[in-house]
This record gives sequence, structure tokens and C-alpha cells, in this order.
Amino acid sequence: MYYIIVIFTALITLIPIRALYAAAYYITKVIFFFWAEKYKNVEDNYKTVLLKKLGRSPSDAELKNTINDNLKNYAMFNVEFLYLNKMVKKGAVPEIRGTEKLDESLKKGKGVIMCTLHFSNWDIAGLTISSHYDNVWAVADDLGGGYSKFIQETRGKYGIHIVLPNKNLKDAYRCLENNGILNVLVDRPVTPLEKGAVEVEFFGRKTHVASFAARLALKTGAALMLGCVIRENEKFYGNPGEIIEYNVTGNTDTDLQVITQKIMNHAEKLISAHPEQWYMFRRFWK
Repeated sequence: MYYIIVIFTALITLIPIRALYAAAYYITKVIFFFWAEKYKNVEDNYKTVLLKKLGRSPSDAELKNTINDNLKNYAMFNVEFLYLNKMVKKGAVPEIRGTEKLDESLKKGKGVIMCTLHFSNWDIAGLTISSHYDNVWAVADDLGGGYSKFIQETRGKYGIHIVLPNKNLKDAYRCLENNGILNVLVDRPVTPLEKGAVEVEFFGRKTHVASFAARLALKTGAALMLGCVIRENEKFYGNPGEIIEYNVTGNTDTDLQVITQKIMNHAEKLISAHPEQWYMFRRFWK
């Protein structure tokens, strides 16, 4: 599988990227037309997001347009992953706007936990931050097989070291001990009984998310931020976000909930500003 993906990537990047964008958008729409469950999840998620953003229920046209824009962006995201190696070779790395807060956080010497979302293009976000800063790591799921190897190898080429929780979790702590930047996805809905689950309010509704980023912060004293790249048509710019301030009271359960809620407040603000760039195909609220 690994070599098939490598060959496929080499061949497909011979095609102009705009042609691939168009083809990928068409394929994505077809997939979601037949995959009714996932489309319904997206629709239900956006009803909640747009209700909070607009202060009223979205019209059918507003909902449909947001979903169509979302599927278009997701199609572009998938094409861009295949083009990453070519982008690196061309030096096409997005600028970062507003590095002051990130630099301020690193001066404390305890590292930065960069909370990330399924938003815009997180691979280009990784490429962007690793091109401007050293010692950058990312926590990722181990998908197994050739596909996982290809993803890890691709990210490694542009300076992202991978932490697989089931294999080398200690590297996450070493990254922060060495004042590095650790990227952690935080918008993963979980069941209330799942280990590490924390209840938060998100877009006006209760849900449960993983508390891994907050737990790391409590154990290490690392700074917390929520960063991304923001798409502007076919280009991006890096947005490290604001420092997420937190206090430690000594009550672990309370601290985990409060810190995770603060993280999700920042996530809500970002998604509300650019709802069409958030890729959430699971049902986020039950």
C-alpha cells in the first residue's frame, strides 16, 4: 500500500492543481450524496454552529451554502496533502501573522501546547510552524499500514516529529521539557464514559471532548495556545492565536474541566469566524 500511495502521489501531482481541485470537489459531493449519515452529521453540526453565530436558525440557503463551501474546502485540503512535497521544494510556505504571543510563550521555557482543530489545512499548518520554529512535534493517531507510514514520512520531510500515543508518548513530554511546540488536536467528540472525557459547553450546547491538552498543561506547566492556518481562496496565512491563560488550583478534575472549557471557547471563536473551514463529519452534539 505504501508504494502504491507514493507512486500515485508522484503521478497525480503532474496534473495542474486547479484541475485537481475541481475533480476533488465533484468526487467529494458525490461521496457525501451517497453517504447520507455523514452528510446529516455535517448538517446537524452546522445548524448548531450557525444558530449561535447568527443568533437565529439559519435559512435553508445559508445552511446549504455553508455546507457546499465546507465540502469544497475539504476537497482542496485533500488535494493539497498530495502536493505538500512539491510545495516544500518550491519554498511555498505561508507567512505567520502575529508571532509575538508565541514568542512570548516560548520565553517561559516550558514549551507550548498548540491546540489545533480539524480546520482549514492542519498539514499546511504544521509545515508553516515547522518552517519558522525548531523542535515541532504533533500527536497523531496510528492508522497502521502503508497509509500511516506515508503520512508520517511526509510530515517528517517538513520538520514535524510524530508522537503516537500508543508507542512514544514520552516524546510529547520531552518536546515540552526542551521548550518545543507540541501540536494537539482538541476537537474530538467523545462519549461521557470514555477515559479523559470532559463536559464542556460549545456553541451553546453541552458535549464531551478529550482533555489530553489540558492534562499535559497541568503536568508540564506548558503554555497553551490555539493555532491554525486560515485559508484565503488558494492561499493561507498562519495564525498562532492568543495565549490561553489558566490557573492550577490543585483540584485535578476541576482544573481539567476549566482549562478544557477555555480551549473550546477559543475554538468556538475561530470556527464562528470561519465556519466553512471546520471539517467535522462526526455528530458533535448528541
